[in-house]
Amino acid sequence: MATIHPFKPIRPNPFYADQLVFTKPQAESVSGDYTKAGGLKPLKTLLETGARLRPETAEGQVLAYQDINETLQSLLEKDKLWNEKEEGIYIYEVVHKDYRQTGIWALTDLKDYTDKNIKIHELTFADSIRRMKNYRENTGLEGSPVLLTYPPDTAINAIIERVKVSQPKAVLGNRHGLHRLWKVEDKVIHQRLIEAFAEIKTVYLADGHHRLESAAQLAEEQRQEGLPAYNKISSLYMATDQLRIEEYDRIVAPERQFGKEELFKALNEHFHIRESARNLPVQPKGLHRLGLYFNGEWYHLLAKAHTYESKSNVAGLDAAILQELVLGPIFGIDDPKTDGRLICAGGEKALEEIGAVLQAHPCAIAFTLCPLTVNELISVADAGQILPPKSTWIVPKVPYGLLIHQHKNI
Repeated sequence: MATIHPFKPIRPNPFYADQLVFTKPQAESVSGDYTKAGGLKPLKTLLETGARLRPETAEGQVLAYQDINETLQSLLEKDKLWNEKEEGIYIYEVVHKDYRQTGIWALTDLKDYTDKNIKIHELTFADSIRRMKNYRENTGLEGSPVLLTYPPDTAINAIIERVKVSQPKAVLGNRHGLHRLWKVEDKVIHQRLIEAFAEIKTVYLADGHHRLESAAQLAEEQRQEGLPAYNKISSLYMATDQLRIEEYDRIVAPERQFGKEELFKALNEHFHIRESARNLPVQPKGLHRLGLYFNGEWYHLLAKAHTYESKSNVAGLDAAILQELVLGPIFGIDDPKTDGRLICAGGEKALEEIGAVLQAHPCAIAFTLCPLTVNELISVADAGQILPPKSTWIVPKVPYGLLIHQHKNI
């Protein structure tokens, strides 16, 4: 089940939104042109990443959070940001060049997570949790939502379509894509959505594992200390047929140069290797098919049957096969989370990023992978298993600051 709530977000004044919020659908960061006279820095810089520039000392962090809170207040006072006066649940749609994705933006009760009604597929790491928890405690801000997915539901779909045709929308975007928001203030529709989500049997966390875990930990600490708990989190719900997973590739910058004979002898034990026709970049379209870039040439790698037969959901995935049979034994990369020799590139710009890395590291070796499917992700979560690090590049990436939720009791 999912327990959703309406909320009153902070929104950018439309006149300044193109500076404060970066609107390219695939981007994780934001970008405003503040080099021009009167230009504004992006909200992500003003309200989030600025804290990382301060020393992680008690004094440094106090100053960082003081700056953030003062900046937020200034943006509100100068009418750059607006406080919504009425509660709403939002229909959110991102329009890409070739497709669009639509979902429901609301608050989620953290009890859904602590009661394990939300299934996960990634591990979280203590240092990231610590930093996110400190930020949440000291600012109360959520600049972007966690992304949740669920089986398509006819009742929810019908409400979305009725709202889209009957209510005005706010649009933010450019030639790269559009972000559309419909605010639902009607209490009757709120209740219908709340009831419809309560009937959903299983909800999956697609993106935002660290944010959700840090929020849950902070709320529990606040309750134990007798403080008002930040017990909800900004959430975007997209049905599984709206969600997309794109490729997440690997580049190895080895400590020494590998010869072709040496590398191919090691790879041939587990893969069939053939050259790419006309040396075209290889973007695999099927499971157990990988691409290899080595010494200026592209190759197809087809995993031999023994690499994946009789293995569990996770162990048989390409990212796990690559780590177990290639990155670890051939290159000595045993911890892909921390090894500086491994660079990951994901999303629509993955091949461009690979090209940039190869220019900077001529001896680097790239491996391209077929994107995981949504069904594979759900199978892993249902089995209670955990994906290898950097297995999924999930779309959409919601721009920071489109709707900001702030816990008021700070």
